[in-house]
Amino acid sequence: KKLAMLSSKLSIAESYNDGVEEDNDVSSDRDPFSHLLRCLVREIQQHHATCCPPTVADCADAMNRFPEEYAPVLHELEGVQDARRRLDQDRIDKNIVYLDSDTMKSALLSILKQVLILGLNQDLSVNIKERIESDMLIDKLLSTRLDIVQRQLVSQVEAGFKSLQDELDEAKERLRIASEKLFQAEVDAEIQLKELQNQINHECDRCQEGLLIVSQDRFKEDINFRETIPDQLLSTWRILNDEKDVMQGIQEESRYRLLPLEHSDLNDVESTVAQQKIREEMADLIRQLEEETNERIKEEKAQAAKARALTDALMQGLEIVNRNMYASPVSSPRAEEPPAGTE
Repeated sequence: KKLAMLSSKLSIAESYNDGVEEDNDVSSDRDPFSHLLRCLVREIQQHHATCCPPTVADCADAMNRFPEEYAPVLHELEGVQDARRRLDQDRIDKNIVYLDSDTMKSALLSILKQVLILGLNQDLSVNIKERIESDMLIDKLLSTRLDIVQRQLVSQVEAGFKSLQDELDEAKERLRIASEKLFQAEVDAEIQLKELQNQINHECDRCQEGLLIVSQDRFKEDINFRETIPDQLLSTWRILNDEKDVMQGIQEESRYRLLPLEHSDLNDVESTVAQQKIREEMADLIRQLEEETNERIKEEKAQAAKARALTDALMQGLEIVNRNMYASPVSSPRAEEPPAGTE
């Protein structure tokens, strides 16, 4: 069992070392332990292939001989490890010196700058892409909102125009109905006017016929009444009618005859009663004219004062109305009617 476990472990180690050799290309001089281990594994495999399986004694002998056989290998491994440690320490020292040098510092700085620039460029490109995408999204959102606003505005305008068109149609219909009613009212008024004219003409004709009949009847009655008047009365009536013309001439002649008698006292004008009476009447007339003139002057002065007062009141009212009109949109009060007698 121990030999089988050892052989399995050796096979695993061989497979591992083969993989390491294939990957890293490690030579047998640098890794003698792995080379020796591979040789041992090959011998065991050959022994298994050519001979019978080993016994327990063979395995024990092999295990006893193992430290003696591998002692040089271990010493060599220690030397290799020391050499590797020294080589690693030299590499570390060289790296430290190289890192501490100005060239390395400048190279590191340039590398850092390049890395930073590359990172900044990458960040900037990412930000630019994000900004472009955000701008595109914002433009799309704005265009979408603008389209929505335009649609809403178009719908509102269409609704407003539709309501306006409906109102215009209603107004046209009302105007048409009112025009028809007005035309019908005009037709009815013309018909009524014609009927009234016909009625008035008929009444006028009837009244005219009645007046004509009455006048004819009266004329006949007058003729009949004249026939009943005696001849003496008719002759007397004719004489009286003719007497007007005759008496007028006689009266004119009498007036011319009496005129010298009426003015017979003209030589004594101062002492005549007629002249005194005429003077008194003229004095009274002059006094009345003066009184009337004074009264009219007073009345005109009073009317002028009233006109001035009314003009001042109107000017004040106009100023108040103008102030109210420019101060606030309040309707102007109705002008008071002037008192009677101030026109």
